[in-house]
Amino acid sequence: MKVIFRSKDFASIEGAGFGFNNRRPMSAPWHYQGRIQHRDWKGTYECCWEKTGRSGLQELVWTAHGDARLFGLAAALKAKGFVVDVEQD
Repeated sequence: MKVIFRSKDFASIEGAGFGFNNRRPMSAPWHYQGRIQHRDWKGTYECCWEKTGRSGLQELVWTAHGDARLFGLAAALKAKGFVVDVEQD
């Protein structure tokens, strides 16, 4: 399954206790990957900077991959006010 959401920065996600860690760059510029290690869910993630709208503001687009336990991550993100999309692989 996949959990997709957006944030304004890394700190709001990595510092919130969701378990996102071990961020490292990928081969494409401004793309990153890492692991999700939390007591209630585990998985991997990818994120990249994306321009939004005409204003050209940038947001991070996060895609978390894992098993059904990521429903817990989706619920936690929604509780913090993030807009979350959940997809089956």
